Amino acid sequence: MAAPAHFDYGKGSKPMNVVVIGGSVAGLMQGIMLKRLGHNVHILDQSPSFERGDNGAGITLGPEAQEFYKRYDLIHDPYSIPNPGVQFLNAKSEVRYFMKRPMVMSGWKLLYYRLRANFDGYKSDLCPSPPDLPKDDGDAILDFGKKVTNVTYANDIVTVHYKDFMNSKDSTIDADLVIVADGASSTIRPLLLPDVHRSYSGYIAWRGYVDESRLSKETMEILGPKFSSCPSNDGYILSYLIPGENGSLEPGSRLVNWVWYTNCPADSSSFSESLTDSSGHQHRNFLPLGKMRPSVWQAQLEHASSTLSAPMFEMVRKTINPAISVVHDYTSPRAVFFDGRLLLVGDALALFRPHAALSFNQAALDCLLLEKVMRGEIDINAWEAQVVRYGSKSRAINELMGSFFVYGGLVFVRSIFRCFMSLLPL
Repeated sequence: MAAPAHFDYGKGSKPMNVVVIGGSVAGLMQGIMLKRLGHNVHILDQSPSFERGDNGAGITLGPEAQEFYKRYDLIHDPYSIPNPGVQFLNAKSEVRYFMKRPMVMSGWKLLYYRLRANFDGYKSDLCPSPPDLPKDDGDAILDFGKKVTNVTYANDIVTVHYKDFMNSKDSTIDADLVIVADGASSTIRPLLLPDVHRSYSGYIAWRGYVDESRLSKETMEILGPKFSSCPSNDGYILSYLIPGENGSLEPGSRLVNWVWYTNCPADSSSFSESLTDSSGHQHRNFLPLGKMRPSVWQAQLEHASSTLSAPMFEMVRKTINPAISVVHDYTSPRAVFFDGRLLLVGDALALFRPHAALSFNQAALDCLLLEKVMRGEIDINAWEAQVVRYGSKSRAINELMGSFFVYGGLVFVRSIFRCFMSLLPL
């Protein structure tokens, strides 16, 4: 939808008051960019805590993500580990093929706290010395315990309705521009696009990490600094190095992060059993670290002993706190609403299967393109076309990768056809 001509996206003399819904990676990126342009940014996040728990996620930084940190990160310490490429191993841990594809790897928690330090100067264990923020930045507020429930629009103002968990009161805040960055479980996207729903891939991802110092010399010689992929009889497993829990990049103090994709029909008993935590609650999308029932993990370890190669099994066996992600995807046909004054970004706009590691890059791309809108280099219609197209393309690429490595055969052929059709011009 075209934005009205009188809305200049802050290119005039008066700074905008911007509300960002969601204080995770995508929301913080947008907040940093907008406040550096002099706008006042108020982030509403439903989490009640100033601290983010560790979700155990490794991150591959694509070109736009690297560009974002290069331009906006005022902390000059290194934060990533170079990776030379992907090695495909067979069941005997022999290298079948090596694909030279240099990558930049890091950890979600480290990247998150660097963003926090650059947004509001937050001091954390991972960023104990926040940078001095530019004096001409706009105001930056990160408000926790605020659950956004609705958005309304009238007279060129977007009103954000939220429940304050701190006092159990319902409140509102007005904004010139609202950025919806509340992730895959967005409360706002269903209000705007009720026909967009998560689609289950048919498989889940067991995830974890282990200190590299706990792995044998033989295993580390096979895995090395490379991104390693190895088939199992019901999917495949991959691994790569990420910074240590304290952010260390030094050999011997880093983590080996792994993800094991396994076929798991939604109507199977293994699906419900795997996602039921130690308190008896069945999770829908993610079983967090430390919540898995010992009996479930023991059964998976027994399965791993007969299906994984020796180095992969050692890595999984020595993991202390595994987690499970249910692999979904979806794309949104639109990103611009309310005459251009409300925008969907990041996982709130499109969710990909994680095989090509494009979600973090999507957040950065959405942000860098929006900066071009703010500077008058492109209009909001061009921004929408590019971010929606990126979502559709990335979903197709990841569906193909998942279908090939997890299923193969006819499922992969069907995926090729669906992906081809999804990428045709409308």
